[in-house]
Amino acid sequence: MKNITCKMKIICKYNSFVFHNLILYNDLGEFMAKKKRKVNTKRIAIVALIPVVCIALLIANFTSIRLSIKGYHKEDKKVVLKLEKDDIKDILDYDQIIDISKWNKVKNDSHYLLYDEYYRASKKSVKKVVYYIDSYYERMEDLNYLGYTKNVLFKNSELYTISNLDTLISANVPYKKAKKYLAVKGAQIQDIKKYVDSGLSPLKAVLQVSYPGIDSSKKDSRSYTIESPEDTLILIKNGFSVPSDYVPKDLRDVNIPYETEVGQLRDEAASALEKMYKDGLKQGYSIVIKSSYRSYDTQLAVYNEYFAMYDAAYAASLVSIPGSSEHQCGLSVDLTSQSVMNGEYGTFGETPDYNWVEQNAYKYGFILRFPENTGDRTGATNEPWHFRYVGKEAAKEIHDKGWILEDYIEHHGFTYNLRLN
Repeated sequence: MKNITCKMKIICKYNSFVFHNLILYNDLGEFMAKKKRKVNTKRIAIVALIPVVCIALLIANFTSIRLSIKGYHKEDKKVVLKLEKDDIKDILDYDQIIDISKWNKVKNDSHYLLYDEYYRASKKSVKKVVYYIDSYYERMEDLNYLGYTKNVLFKNSELYTISNLDTLISANVPYKKAKKYLAVKGAQIQDIKKYVDSGLSPLKAVLQVSYPGIDSSKKDSRSYTIESPEDTLILIKNGFSVPSDYVPKDLRDVNIPYETEVGQLRDEAASALEKMYKDGLKQGYSIVIKSSYRSYDTQLAVYNEYFAMYDAAYAASLVSIPGSSEHQCGLSVDLTSQSVMNGEYGTFGETPDYNWVEQNAYKYGFILRFPENTGDRTGATNEPWHFRYVGKEAAKEIHDKGWILEDYIEHHGFTYNLRLN
C-alpha cells in the first residue's frame, strides 16, 4: 500500500513538473514570439525610415545638387548658397553658368547675376562692371519706379552712366516720356527735362536744346567729341571735334596728280575723287590735289603757323582748331588745277576747272564745304578749293536744295553719338 501511495505521489509530482514546464514553455514561446515580433517591427521601422531620411537629405541638399548639375564647383556653390533665396533661384533659372570666382577678385556686393548680365551686354572690365552694378543697385528702386529697367539700361550702357542715372532720377522724367527723345542720336541726358518741356518734336528738341552750335552764328559754350569719326556725315568744326589720336583705318594714296605731296583720303572718298578726275580729264579739265588728309599734329603745326602770322580772330577764321579740322577725318580735299600750276590762273576759284568741279562734284559724293556768304553759319571763310565727301545721296540733296552741311544736319539730325566734353 505504501508503495502504491509513493508511486502515486511520484506520478503527481512528475505530472505537476511537466505541467509546470509546459506552462513555462508556452510562456517562453509567447515571449520569444513577442520578441521576434518586436525585432521585425524595428527592422520594418528602420527599413521604412531609410527612404524618409534619404528624401529629407535630398530636400536639404536639393539646391546644392541642382547647382552641381548646372556645373558649379564646390567653392562657387558655397558662395551661392549664402545668398538670399530669391537670388539663388534667379541664378538657378539663369541660362548661363556664372564664374563666381572671377567677380570675387574685386570687392563687390555679391550681385553676381547682374554682374554677368551687364558684362555680357557691355563687354567692360570686371572692375568697371562691379562698380556700375553695385552703384546701379543702390538706385534700382527709383529707376524701376520711373520705368528704367535693367533691360533698358543694359542695352545702351554707354548712354546710361551712373552720373546720367542720377540725372534721370533727379529730373523725375518717366521712361515712357523720355524714350522718344533718348532714341535720337546725340541726345544728352542732362537735357532730358528741357526736351520734354520744349513741346518740340524729338529731333528738333535735341538739336535746338543741345546743339545750337551747329550754326556757328549761335554762340554755344559747350563742345562735343564725335564718338564715331568714321561716319561719312560727321559735322566737324569748332565745337565738334574728333579725338586727337584718331586716324582713319582705310586711308590710302589717291591716284591723281598732286602739288607737293601724294594725297591721301579714305578709300571711298579716294575712289570717288579718282573717278571725278578721270571724267573731268575727258572734258578737258585737270584737277590736282593741294592738300588732303592731315594728322592732328600736322594740323597743330598749321594752326600755330597761322596764329604766328595773324591776329587771333583772323587766324581762327582761316584755320581750324586741331581736332576740329575736316582734313583729319580723311574726307576732305583742297584742290587746285594744272592751269594754276602752269601759271595761267592765279587761284583755283578763277579757273574753268573750278566751275566744272563746283557744278559736278555732287555726282561723285562731294560738296563745296564753305561756299561764299555762309561763313557766319559754317564758321569758316569762303574756300572755293575745299571739297568734302559726304556720299552721293547726301551730296545730291544738299546740291538740289542749295544747302550747306549744317542745313542737312539740322534737317536730318546726327547719324552718330556725341559726348559732351
